[in-house]
Amino acid sequence: MRALICLLVLASSAHADHALLVSLAPAADARRAIPIGPAGQVYEPDGKGAWVRRQAGGVAVELVGAASEAGTVFAAARGAPPFKLHAGAWTACNLGLKAKAILGSGPRALAAVGKTVFGLAAAQPTKLADAPEPVLALAASRTGVVIETDHGIARLDGSAFKPVKKAPKKVLALLSDRWALVDRGALDLKTLKTTPWPAGARVTDATVLGDTLVGVAPHGKVIEVFTLKAGKLARDKLPVTSAAPVVGVVADAQGRVVIALRDGTIAIRDGGNWVSTTVRDEIPAAKPGPAPATSD
Repeated sequence: MRALICLLVLASSAHADHALLVSLAPAADARRAIPIGPAGQVYEPDGKGAWVRRQAGGVAVELVGAASEAGTVFAAARGAPPFKLHAGAWTACNLGLKAKAILGSGPRALAAVGKTVFGLAAAQPTKLADAPEPVLALAASRTGVVIETDHGIARLDGSAFKPVKKAPKKVLALLSDRWALVDRGALDLKTLKTTPWPAGARVTDATVLGDTLVGVAPHGKVIEVFTLKAGKLARDKLPVTSAAPVVGVVADAQGRVVIALRDGTIAIRDGGNWVSTTVRDEIPAAKPGPAPATSD
């Protein structure tokens, strides 16, 4: 099998006049999470509670999601392979000729092309296994991998995927090898028990940290945050009044949570208190070149 290498992509710098986010790449410290724009705009934390874009950069395709692996950020692209961020530039990961990949969820970064599942890393992608049919969704923790196909949910056992017995054929989203979102609740893929959301709530985005699940449920301009841990469900509200969709949720081991909205709003919970900010651009102006030569 030929080596899988990351190819440098000549990218466009197309960007909107206002912030527009599509995803939030996780980090061990939620305050270091990276908001990503649809053309590869990267907003980095400034260490003072703000996220700032200082490089034009970008990609020539539409990005739709993000993940991270050991500090390396990956992004899913519509109808294309995933991209890797390194030193402020994006490269496309070669997972095969004209590969159309999907990006996995959870603490471990994965991608799938058709039936084949890859682990993503800072160096080269690694083939993990082939599924019996094309993969529709996938997720992983450090110790396990699950996929969804037209025939249901399967778990990686050694080098082969085996069906998760009695699991539903389809879920709304796979979050990790332990958790999935289903209609009106969170499904534990180990016990196959569902924890229901409060009446009327609909979780649209969620993340998992160990056995803890954090999900968000918008109601117009009100966004509720649910934290499910050890079978107990806690809830609170974001201090924002934006009706923009949530595009990413990141949680860390210290209980911090960062939530990104499509309009560039970032909400941060630290020490039990919420604050909010907005991503901003600080791209340096182009330096003028030398004056054109003249002749007498």
